[in-house]
Amino acid sequence: MQGEEFTEAELLALELEKRNSERAGENSPEPDVTLLTFYLGDEWFGILLEQIKVVARMLEVTQVPGASNYILGVVNYRSAIYPLIDLHKMFELIPSLPTRASRIVIINHEHHPFGILVDSTTEVKHVRQSELNKQVDSSSGISNYINAEISLDSKMLGVLNIEAILRMIAGADQS
Repeated sequence: MQGEEFTEAELLALELEKRNSERAGENSPEPDVTLLTFYLGDEWFGILLEQIKVVARMLEVTQVPGASNYILGVVNYRSAIYPLIDLHKMFELIPSLPTRASRIVIINHEHHPFGILVDSTTEVKHVRQSELNKQVDSSSGISNYINAEISLDSKMLGVLNIEAILRMIAGADQS
């Protein structure tokens, strides 16, 4: 079953424009960071909005023999093929089957665009650059893939490090 572009992405973009126009009068010299937030199990993560090409409903996944354990397969989105990464496995989280809320977030990486499967997207969050804690305090393996953390709505949100994820995939392919 081929998916279609996630229409909420357009709503998120409109919300971003609205919030930016509201903040225009603040004249704050500190830059804002805009994050798309999502869940993997009970863990809350964010990706910089500028790194996202599109958020899509679940697409048909074609398995690739001999691919890394972290690669679920490839998806065809609008005649472009993207590898689909299983962050549950990479982050050693309890695996979950895709649901109606599951989405594929296609990352617009300069050299290696790819998709990640998330359990659900939540919202777009705007935070000040200075609010991001670059010291990630975690002994779990997830911390290797987090650029920064921030406490929002009484919960910790980890901002994904896309380059670290790609390095792990490249390393797993060589072993």
